[in-house]
Amino acid sequence: MQAHHAIQRILPLRLRHGVRELAYSVFVDQLGWRPTSRASMEIVDDDYRRGRWDYLNNLEEMSRYAVIAGYCKHRTNVLSVLDLGCGSGILRRWLRPPESIDYIGVDLSNVAIDRAGREWTDGSTRFIAADAATYVPDRKFDVVIFNEVLYYFEQPSKILEHFAGFLENNGHFVVSLWDAPESRRAWRQSRGSVRVVDAVQTRHSSGVSWQICLCRPRL
Repeated sequence: MQAHHAIQRILPLRLRHGVRELAYSVFVDQLGWRPTSRASMEIVDDDYRRGRWDYLNNLEEMSRYAVIAGYCKHRTNVLSVLDLGCGSGILRRWLRPPESIDYIGVDLSNVAIDRAGREWTDGSTRFIAADAATYVPDRKFDVVIFNEVLYYFEQPSKILEHFAGFLENNGHFVVSLWDAPESRRAWRQSRGSVRVVDAVQTRHSSGVSWQICLCRPRL
């Protein structure tokens, strides 16, 4: 019964995204690249107000956050993280102690960013409401994280190439993608832009699984 409820929480929203992404993928390869995403600020804000993203705090999401945080902590010289599509700042809670890492979270939703900013007021944490597709950082980072956002971009490989310019010399990407058609399409388009250093697959009892990859850009 618990697994059934988990499926109900996760899949309806994600399936709606999947149908939209599959329809779009028929045309996307014919388009010239523009640095834009296919998400709407109004829709995402409304989703946060209605609690449609609250499931991200649930147990079934824990494993991927743990792996992402583990990749950040594995390298002891990680001092800065850029979290693209940060939502209300869930990943920030996993990066402990928080004062050890300068963190910037970027999300399209003003509602999510406002919630995150109320929770985190320390000097090493900053949240920015912006479209990650057009966001230009003012510094470089040891790690840039794409946590369930890569499939929102029109041409994800171009986004990876863009943010490669904002990695420190030995910097890494962390890419998390749940197992769905739009994720596989995004990864096929992106795979040539990165070199996978390590990868982990996690699966929840609800049947949802994720692939989390530690990557270096191909220069």
